[in-house]
Amino acid sequence: MDSVPFSCCNPGSPHPCIQHHLTNNSAHYDYDHRTEELNVWTCGCRQALFSYYSGLMNTISALVITTIILESADMAGLKYLSTALETMADPENPESESEGWLLEKSVKETFSDIFIKMKSLIKPNQVGEGEETQQAT
Repeated sequence: MDSVPFSCCNPGSPHPCIQHHLTNNSAHYDYDHRTEELNVWTCGCRQALFSYYSGLMNTISALVITTIILESADMAGLKYLSTALETMADPENPESESEGWLLEKSVKETFSDIFIKMKSLIKPNQVGEGEETQQAT
């Protein structure tokens, strides 16, 4: 067996991948398989590709999480600024005092309101027995 699948090629290599006739020196120009560093993974293809793409995904996920955290902080700051500007006593005077908040109610009340709204969206519109008789008459 003198060939490997293309998935065994090292994507980080600057040279084109030699995947056919690996041990045939006459098949490639200026090539000696005993002295040249081959452009294929030295360990198994599956393990090499898994480690390569795992590192890539770790980097991407770190960037995504960082972006989510920064966007959340930005959104919280804008919400605080918006409520502070709405409650200004004297909008013409930038030095006047105002109160800003992130939640209109306590955390528990806010989450219970959100939960009730979500339940009403998920729950289908059902008509009770008493309502059917009233509508029929």
